[in-house]
Amino acid sequence: MCLGWLVVHWYRVCDVCRPWVRKYPECGVCPRCRHEAHLNTDGLCKPCLSAIRAEDDAEWALGLEEARPRPVQLTVGGTYGDRSLSSRPLRRPTKNGSKAGVEWWTKLRKQRAAPAGPPVLKAQVRGQIPLFTVPRVLGDATVSAIVGRPVAGWEEARPVIEAIEAEHGLTAAWRRKVAEMVRLALAVREAEGAERLPEAMLRDLPGNGDAVRLVLLRAGLLDEAHKPMRFSISDQLARTPYITAPAPLPPRPPRQCADCYAWIPAGRRAGFVCDPCRHWRERTGRGRCCRCGRDGLALRDDRCRNCHPYRLLDEARPASRWFTQLVISLPTGKGGPFEAFPVGEPEVPDYDERRPALHTSRGQESLFTLRRDWAPVLARLRSTPAGEPPLTVTARHLVEEFARERRGQRPDYKKNTRTLAVLLYWLGADAAVFERDVYDLARIDANLAAKPVCQFLRMRGLLVADPDLHRDADQMWIESALAALPEPVASQVGAWVKVMREQGPREGEPRGYDGIRRYLTNLQPALTTWTTTVGVTSLREITKDQVEEAVDGASGYARRGLATALRSLFRALKHERVIFRNPARDLRVGDIKSIPKSIPSDLLMGLLDQATTPLGRLVVALAAVHALPGKEIQTLHTTDLDLSRGTLEVRRGLLRHTLYLEELTHQLAADWTTYRHQRWPASSNPHLLVSQKSAVDPDHPAVSTGTLSGALPRGLTLSGLRQDRILNEAAESADPLRLMRLFGIAEKTAMRYVTAAHPERTAKLPR
Repeated sequence: MCLGWLVVHWYRVCDVCRPWVRKYPECGVCPRCRHEAHLNTDGLCKPCLSAIRAEDDAEWALGLEEARPRPVQLTVGGTYGDRSLSSRPLRRPTKNGSKAGVEWWTKLRKQRAAPAGPPVLKAQVRGQIPLFTVPRVLGDATVSAIVGRPVAGWEEARPVIEAIEAEHGLTAAWRRKVAEMVRLALAVREAEGAERLPEAMLRDLPGNGDAVRLVLLRAGLLDEAHKPMRFSISDQLARTPYITAPAPLPPRPPRQCADCYAWIPAGRRAGFVCDPCRHWRERTGRGRCCRCGRDGLALRDDRCRNCHPYRLLDEARPASRWFTQLVISLPTGKGGPFEAFPVGEPEVPDYDERRPALHTSRGQESLFTLRRDWAPVLARLRSTPAGEPPLTVTARHLVEEFARERRGQRPDYKKNTRTLAVLLYWLGADAAVFERDVYDLARIDANLAAKPVCQFLRMRGLLVADPDLHRDADQMWIESALAALPEPVASQVGAWVKVMREQGPREGEPRGYDGIRRYLTNLQPALTTWTTTVGVTSLREITKDQVEEAVDGASGYARRGLATALRSLFRALKHERVIFRNPARDLRVGDIKSIPKSIPSDLLMGLLDQATTPLGRLVVALAAVHALPGKEIQTLHTTDLDLSRGTLEVRRGLLRHTLYLEELTHQLAADWTTYRHQRWPASSNPHLLVSQKSAVDPDHPAVSTGTLSGALPRGLTLSGLRQDRILNEAAESADPLRLMRLFGIAEKTAMRYVTAAHPERTAKLPR
């Protein structure tokens, strides 16, 4: 009823809503929240009636036609003091014939007389718990916006400010400034809907946070933190005598040197210049550095301290642009200027091609993240002796653990293990691996695999996920198809896609990206012809003749799909007021009725003997005996099969269809479960039918349609076997009710099969 989260005590309706249901048994759609519920005499549901009185919603209290729908407030916990049942209706007749709505008209005039623009620190319903706490940006404009506005709690805080002023002999300017900040804090308290302001929110105040904390604490309006907080970094004992025991200062964050840009660790002496640069300033003059071009720095040899070590390198290898190394200033115990970098023939390092590559240490973050080119890495490994690349001890343990978890794979099938070994060889096992790197590596070599490696690393917290890799494939195809269209046609078709996804102003059930892709696939030839051949720059230029010409060029199912897509496109654009008229309004779609066909007897002969695997034999029985579609066979779960009772439950949305297994199907199901347990004893996939890949996949996917079709003998399909079974039953019984009970099909489908099996009984006689 109220959609609140609370204890309901073996009822589906809470204790507050049960009397409401008994008093108002009539159901309907509430015009305020658009939810179906029990409505009172005002035509409102119980949550909306409570919200109107709590929020002073005058528009809906008066029942104005221009009132827009409102969202329903989420409630957590039982409100046993709710008086919605016993409250009087909002609009009721009185003795003199008028309606008791005078106070609501007064509230409505005040609300409409308020200044335009978003409200500043709008008061919320008291006692709510915020889902998200976001820091506020408060300033002088916020203080000016609440001047003259009554703030709850100000009458309790004003005497406390005056008492502190008189106690410590403070000035009137201090009182006015602190009063502004206290009123601002109380306005934030109202905007948060809190009984007492959390102490951490005082950080958002522009100033005087410690004084405001003391005032609200004495007035009983502050929710103290676990540890006393401090909002000023100055010497409070000398400047604020009303604070006797200040909280300790927070630790200082790292700072950057103003001269060399080195990061100074926290806890060092104050200032924004590191110790080496401070000594450098004492012995040199100031000027403009000839290397980096910065002015006002202490120079030696026309170079600043940061550029001075590069003087020999610049002379030996002149360049048009120079860069310097970013450093962290740490106490090394060695003073004096930087030593110049040596210039000479570089020494050839003693490099072993078989040693592991240089790795990133644990906790070290990269300044720049670029996509890697794995081709040189694979070329380097191919030039080394055969075998696994050299790994560190931690990386070797990970590879061995990965191999132990995949015992079911063939000994010569090492795509997954080699992929993980190459990654750990080059990137190491201490830092997390980017998911994009795994797929980039597997893309350039057919003998490498990405998905099992990503699943293994994700379970151990060593994978940085890439959201772009998990986007819907149909959505990405739609975006690429829209990008190929010229503007503004692409924007207009994109508006249609948003309407189909129900992201427009009208409510409805959103369509899936797979259905939108089928529509757009039918539309692509017509859109391409209009934009390239005809020269159309906008869909507003399309006429009724052009739409009919595009449809007349197709036939059969292609014509029907194109006509349906065109009607959907132009109808949505007309509703969104993108186009002025709908050229496909009178376009006829047509109806194509296909007759179910039976399979020749020579193909059905020895069908079970031709299926060589337990999976294939069970799929044949489910499709040819029980007429299950391929999608339903894929989604069967192991918990749906009950061999003791001989039943199999088929999931069809929220409905269930029970199959009673005869002796043959029962034996085939038992053989498959025994084979599955012996082949993959550690598989946790909940689906009944699994393959070699899906059985050990941690994502627990369903078996693919290609696997099911591949288990059938050549020349047969799942849909063909299903049609043949239903058609055979229709020929034997000619009873559509029997078909509906036996196969769980709809009424129209059953009549279509009976008509195909017995055309002489269902033929329409001429008048």
